[in-house]
Amino acid sequence: MGNLPDDFMFSQSSLQDFVDCPRRFELKYLLKQRFPAPEVDDMLEFERRMEQGSRFHLLIHQHQIGIPAELLLSRIRDDEVKVWFETYLKNGLDGVPENRHPEKTLTIPLGDYGLLAKIDLLAVGDSIKIIDWKTSRHIPKPASLEKRLQTRVYRYVVAKGAAYLNGGKSIAPEQIEIVYWYAAHDGETRRFPYSQAQFEADEAYLRQLIDDIDKSQTFPLTDDERRCKFCIYRSLCDRGRIAGKIDELELDYDDIIDLDDFQIDIDQIAEIEF
Repeated sequence: MGNLPDDFMFSQSSLQDFVDCPRRFELKYLLKQRFPAPEVDDMLEFERRMEQGSRFHLLIHQHQIGIPAELLLSRIRDDEVKVWFETYLKNGLDGVPENRHPEKTLTIPLGDYGLLAKIDLLAVGDSIKIIDWKTSRHIPKPASLEKRLQTRVYRYVVAKGAAYLNGGKSIAPEQIEIVYWYAAHDGETRRFPYSQAQFEADEAYLRQLIDDIDKSQTFPLTDDERRCKFCIYRSLCDRGRIAGKIDELELDYDDIIDLDDFQIDIDQIAEIEF
């Protein structure tokens, strides 16, 4: 009998939590510990930025399903979000195949469990583009992005589970590229193509990671205490009581807190009125 329930579904977020700090994974996913500590020192600003990100993603989704850009632009009340959306209209879809699937969720079996990827935009053609819209003020170094679980999980899941979007034809890893698109940096991108060798390495790594989680007897605290400044469990773990400064937050917001866990209901954000 392992640590996980039979129906546990892994994601890049939960796997990243384990890699960053096994204890955080245990508290969050196994013990389901709620702890009302702030992620950063200025939670009002943090929440504002997170809501901006949610609104921006919703705008792109609405545009992708056919709502005219002019109508969407006329309803934006946040000047910064409006600039982001105008930048998306200018260059966000450059080189992106026409067969586009916004807000696409793919799931595949991996070992005894499932692995899920929630993709902002999956575009299928001769090449397969995984687009992730980023609204953070900071662009991580390419080496850091490349080893993030999001990069590894998304490309792997698409290679394994997106053939049905490709006319039933299998997708070669070499067709796949993940693109991080940064709204606050005039649509600057970071791109990571894929290969068969990377696919095989990811499969072995992800299987081993899930097996380690399921069989682990202990879930130790991270050795990198810099991560603790932006973790809600820091005082519970005796790793400090004061949140890190928001302007020192080097990771993308998506890397600190999963949008699914943030208490903004995207359905409650004002819809376009006709």
